[in-house]
Amino acid sequence: MGVKHVSPVSEKGWNERERRLWSLSLFAGAAMLYASRATLPLAIAKISIELDWTKATSGSVLSAFFWGYALTQIFAGSLADRYGGERILYVSSLVWIVLTVATPLVLDLAVLTGRPVPFAILLRIATGVAQGFYMPSMASICSRNLNSTEKGRIFGFCLAGTHLGVVIAGFIGSSLLTSYGWRSLFHFIGATALIWVAVYHYILSSTSEKRKLSNLPTISISESALEVPWKTLFTHPGFWAATVAHYTGSNAYFMIFNWLPTFFHDVYPDANGVLYNVLPGLAIVCTSTTAPYVAAKLHAHGHSLTRTRKIVEGASLVGMALLLYCISPLAPFAVTLALFTLAMAIRGLHHGGVSVNPTDFAPNHTGAVFGIFNSFGAITGFVGTFVAGHMLEATNNDWTAVFWLTALQNVIGAAVYATFGTAQPII
Repeated sequence: MGVKHVSPVSEKGWNERERRLWSLSLFAGAAMLYASRATLPLAIAKISIELDWTKATSGSVLSAFFWGYALTQIFAGSLADRYGGERILYVSSLVWIVLTVATPLVLDLAVLTGRPVPFAILLRIATGVAQGFYMPSMASICSRNLNSTEKGRIFGFCLAGTHLGVVIAGFIGSSLLTSYGWRSLFHFIGATALIWVAVYHYILSSTSEKRKLSNLPTISISESALEVPWKTLFTHPGFWAATVAHYTGSNAYFMIFNWLPTFFHDVYPDANGVLYNVLPGLAIVCTSTTAPYVAAKLHAHGHSLTRTRKIVEGASLVGMALLLYCISPLAPFAVTLALFTLAMAIRGLHHGGVSVNPTDFAPNHTGAVFGIFNSFGAITGFVGTFVAGHMLEATNNDWTAVFWLTALQNVIGAAVYATFGTAQPII
């Protein structure tokens, strides 16, 4: 039986110090990943004015990122499981950081050609491809270095870093956009991400060196373990129930993520940008970091893991649907902001539900399965964002129709997962 050697980690996984270092590093990396991803949604209103883009054009450019992101997810997890996600994550992160810093320059040069939109779309696709390696690699790293009781909790914590990144970008970005223009936002986030990747490389190198000095073996994964039984997975209703729930929840999240700054810019033009760019993101940071622990407590108090996942995910999807249904562009700014903030807070419960479900039903193939699983969620990034842009264009900015359609999909996702979802091992 052949073996593949992957990145240096001991057969026993991380020790306590390494677990803390890697957890915090991956959390911070996820934060920078989403801070980078948030730059264009935050700046799109000002870029659209400068380049005379319509809502449909803006939606096409925003959604292009997810074409590349979804495509990469399909194979990134398998590569991470086979060769180790540590170095794949490092190299791919360098690429998206460079592309983030270069975005203003590329757009400025593209304007000179008279056709900036195709260049903007290609740039976003390339950024999506590079960022698509992060989550499957992180899933693979956590799966190989944590025991079964730690995987869901710590992986959920690391995923929660994505929302902190949105808060960072929203808080700092609002000031930068006002004082220094949209280009400064890309430069600042890119430079900050470079600092993180340097720290990550140091942790990776020091961990490798310590294991060599201690004569600890690297993990050897057999070829049979790497052969994912896809047929078994794809014919199990539990996988598709989780996928539907993940798709609908992601659609709601990405709709808010991509269109919230534009919504407030259009409907409440005099509102303080820091408030609506920061408060919803801050709310989801609080709930997403605590959701894995809430789920663990529910499980410890006698609920089966399957029931725990259904309770937490159901509360997330249905709660978000009810709040989106209540949002109206005619309401006062404070009321609308409160509803969006609560909706994002409830979305954070997802990190104790479907978000970590692949560690339950595919414990030995988490990286590969999470990549496929997350690609369905990423599809909403371009389908949902693209559709929303064209709906707004066709209906003369009828935001209520967009919110109601999104809420309906959430209810469907909750019903499907409540009926067929599982946290039992499938493969």
